[in-house]
Amino acid sequence: MNYNLLMKKALASGFSDLEVYEDFSRELTIAIFNGKIDKNEQSEMTTVTIRAIYEGKMAYLQLENTKESPEFILASLRNNALSLTTDEKFSIFEGSDRYPRTKKFPSDLDNYTNAEKIDMLMKIETTIRGVDPRIVMVPYCQYNESVSKVRIINSKGLKVKKANHYAALITQAVARENEDSQSGFEIQVKHQFQDLRVDEICQKVAKKTVAMLNAKSIASKEYPVIIQNETMGDLFASFQSMFSGESAIKKITPLIGKEEQSIASKKITIVDAPLKKDAIFTHPFDDEGVACYDKKVVDKGVFKTFLHNLKTAQYFNTHSTGNGFKQGANVGVSGTNFYIAPGRTSKEKLIESIKEGLLITELDGLHAGVNVISGDFSLKASGFHIVNGEITRPVSLIVMSGNFFSLLNKVEAVGNDLYLSVNGIGAPSIKIKKIAISGE
Repeated sequence: MNYNLLMKKALASGFSDLEVYEDFSRELTIAIFNGKIDKNEQSEMTTVTIRAIYEGKMAYLQLENTKESPEFILASLRNNALSLTTDEKFSIFEGSDRYPRTKKFPSDLDNYTNAEKIDMLMKIETTIRGVDPRIVMVPYCQYNESVSKVRIINSKGLKVKKANHYAALITQAVARENEDSQSGFEIQVKHQFQDLRVDEICQKVAKKTVAMLNAKSIASKEYPVIIQNETMGDLFASFQSMFSGESAIKKITPLIGKEEQSIASKKITIVDAPLKKDAIFTHPFDDEGVACYDKKVVDKGVFKTFLHNLKTAQYFNTHSTGNGFKQGANVGVSGTNFYIAPGRTSKEKLIESIKEGLLITELDGLHAGVNVISGDFSLKASGFHIVNGEITRPVSLIVMSGNFFSLLNKVEAVGNDLYLSVNGIGAPSIKIKKIAISGE
C-alpha cells in the first residue's frame, strides 16, 4: 500500500489528519512430547491500523489485506467518523523533537533450520530426564521464536520504525518420590538462537523440581521472608496497574495525590526503562509515536509520577511519559522494562542473614488473590524453610497474606539478582522484615 498516496488523498477529501500504524509479526512455535513433535506452527502477519480525523471525529480501520484501495479505506473511515456522537476532542501526534537510539541486536534466527531446532528440543527432553532418576516426565518442552516490526507514518510528518526479536525455551519437569509429585517450570529467552544454553535450562528445571519433593507445611506466624526474584516480579506485575494514569482517571489506585510522598522503604526504587540496553525488548517510541525515555517512577521510596499516554497526560495537564501501547485495538498505558531496581546484596547473603524464616519461590492465585485497588493479597505459596542462615527443607501448603505497599515499606534488603521477564516486568530477590504466613 502506498501510504503517502493514501494520506494525500485523505487530506484532499476533507480529512484533517491520517495516521498509519503498521505491525508485522512472525512467530514460530515447536513443541515435543515423549520424543515426538507435538506442535510445529509458523505464522506471519502484517496488520495495518489506520486512524483519521473527519469533521472533528476520530475513525479507526484495521486491515490485514494491505491491497485495499485508498477510496475504499477513506470511504470506510468517513462512514465510521460520521456515525460517532462523542464530543471528545481528537488529535494525531505530530512527533517528538528527537528520538533516542536503541541498541540493535543481530538476528541469527534464520540461520538455523526447523530440524535443528527440533533436535535441540529432543536433546533437552532427554537431558532433563537424565539429570535425576526422580524426574518421571517432561510434559512441556517448547521453542518459541518471535520477530516484530512496527512503523508509524502520519500526515503531520511523523515517520518512525522499530524492530525486536527473540528466541525462547520453555520447559516443565515432573518429579516423583514415594507418594509425592512436584513440577517446575523454567524459561530462557535470548536475542539469538546461538545464545540459548541447553545444559543450563535442563539443570535448572530438574533441580528446581526435585528440590520441592516431600515439601510440608509450617507453623502459622509472622516470618522474615525472602521473595525470590522471579516470584517478586510476578507479584509486582499483579500490581503494576496501580502506577498507570488510566487507573488514576478511574480512581482505582491508592496512589492518587501521593506524588512526592513516601510510599515504600528508601531501599525501593522502581524504574520504567524502555531503553534498557540488555533487555529483550527496547522501545525508542511508544505506539502513539511519542519518544520513550528511562524514568524513576518511585525513587528511594518516594512516588514520582504515574505512567501516561497522550490521553491520560491531557487529562492531568501533563506530558506523555511515552507509555502509550496498544492493548487490542485501543492504546492503553503500560510499563516497558518496568522493574524494581536491584541492590548490592546476593541472594546467598540474604539467606545467611535470616535466623528463621522463609524463601518464597512460588506464588499461586495471582489473579484471584490480589486486590489491585487496595493492594491487599492472600496467595498460596511454597518455598524453603531457612534456619540459621541455611535452607533446611521445602515448604508448601502455606498462604502468604498482606498488603503490597505495607510489604514495600518492610523491605530490609534488596538483592542484586534482577530478573526481567519477557513481558518486561521484573524484580530482584527482596528480604521482608516480617509477613503473615498461614500454615499448620
